[in-house]
Amino acid sequence: MREKIKEFGNYALGLVIFLGIIALTAVFIRGSVWAAAHLLSPLILIGWIVIAIDFLILLPLSIFRKLRSFTGSLIFISSFVFGLVTWLLGFIITYDLWGIWAVVIGILFFGGGVVPLAMLAMIIKALWVPFFALAVLVVLTIGARFAGLLIALSTAAEESSKGFTESNKELEDGETEG
Repeated sequence: MREKIKEFGNYALGLVIFLGIIALTAVFIRGSVWAAAHLLSPLILIGWIVIAIDFLILLPLSIFRKLRSFTGSLIFISSFVFGLVTWLLGFIITYDLWGIWAVVIGILFFGGGVVPLAMLAMIIKALWVPFFALAVLVVLTIGARFAGLLIALSTAAEESSKGFTESNKELEDGETEG
């Protein structure tokens, strides 16, 4: 009898965990729909401002070695703004074109699946203008992330190679003296 109660308790616990996961997914989706409806327009404006700052201020300042770690870090951080806009736009497009189940499937792919599903839906429905807009956002997000890292790490790479060549000169000088 005791084993039956334990077995029933395990099944009940599994059911509660399963229902909790479904409830959390529903809350996440509902919150994302609200965020996309209320925050997407201001985020797009913020994204344009960040693009202007990146191209007009941070990239030119990256010419100076001492500022590269700072400017690269800010460009890297700006990629998260672009990524958020991309994800919210992909979420809304997936939700509008294919419904809640496509969004759930996209979220199950670590949340990032809504963007490829939105792009696939737009290809199938031949919605080329929003497709290319989302594609540009994806490229902008990835490009800003890699460019920021490359700029920020270029200073460290130059300093380490500079130190390497100086230590080689010291070794060569020591060998010629001895």
